[in-house]
Amino acid sequence: MTPAARPILLFAAADPGGASAVLPVVTLLAARGGAVAVLDHGFLGRNAPSDLMRLASPSEGDFGDWLEDTGVGGLCFGTSLADHLPLSLARAARRRGIPVACVLDNWMNYRARLEMDGGPLLIPDLYAVMDDKARDEALAEGVPPACLRVTGHPGLAGLAREIAAADSGWRNGVRARLGLGGPGRELIAFIGEPVIKDQGEGPETPSWRGYTERDALALLCRELQPRAKDLDVAIVPHPRDDVAALDDLWQQCRGGLGGGLVDGVSGRQVVQVADRVAGMASIMLYEAWLQGKPVLSLQPGLVRDDLARSVRRPGIIPVTRPEQAEAAVAGWLAAGPGEIRPDCLRHGEAPAILADLMQHMMEKINGEA
Repeated sequence: MTPAARPILLFAAADPGGASAVLPVVTLLAARGGAVAVLDHGFLGRNAPSDLMRLASPSEGDFGDWLEDTGVGGLCFGTSLADHLPLSLARAARRRGIPVACVLDNWMNYRARLEMDGGPLLIPDLYAVMDDKARDEALAEGVPPACLRVTGHPGLAGLAREIAAADSGWRNGVRARLGLGGPGRELIAFIGEPVIKDQGEGPETPSWRGYTERDALALLCRELQPRAKDLDVAIVPHPRDDVAALDDLWQQCRGGLGGGLVDGVSGRQVVQVADRVAGMASIMLYEAWLQGKPVLSLQPGLVRDDLARSVRRPGIIPVTRPEQAEAAVAGWLAAGPGEIRPDCLRHGEAPAILADLMQHMMEKINGEA
């Protein structure tokens, strides 16, 4: 294959979170006329706009040869829990002297994300993190300061604009589409995560959390029973959730509660129209917190401090032991809405900041800077 006239900046992300973080950057660079492409692999490959250039995943052989043969002159990747291809490509790029950027999408495992494949710590040229909290925690885990840059979260760039546009008519319309949270009834959003699939069901799994989604949802449903006549619960599945299994779990736990699994409405929209939000450690709890929603993090039996830190913010109510649940849920139900957090605006600038950094990185390759 003949290399491209201009070196290509390749974007790779297998998981939903990583894909949501890099997609606004690649689309902005493409609109600017940049030589960009997405790896046709994982969540990013399946969900990027069809007009973006795609490169088929390497199937075998030396990844460094593949990068050079396809004309890749820079790599930007999102991290993944289990799919190691983006990280493997980043290692190959480093060996060939190709610059590498990594865009973080969540507040945990800052170092582990760069050695998830069992290899040594990969130090990218740029490790883009969402805020000062993420930078400080990454430094504490031993990520070198020279590569860290606070950019905001590009996947949350549109949130402030969406909040401003969400008037009462729009909110009522979304709730009507859900068939939940009608007049006189509160709407609670529960954010699903595939914990069993990702971290197992017991301590024999190295990444065991100390609980599963079964524990979290069952605990919430139990504590909400006295208010069942006044509220509905909208269950927001994770993109990798087994929807049938999650629905079975809800039917087992719901008791007298109204509600059910959400279909046809995005998780972000559900959070925007909900009165309060519960979940485990999902980034959608952070989105709800940015909006000033009362937020409850249910992680009963938690044995991992990284998951505690990821939701440790003023205004997010934690439950790490079952006996805390009654008081925590009562306080959460009594809490009223707050103000939009300032970081909402910071995230709005993230795609442009990262696009500028990516452009500068590629200009250095081309001898333009």
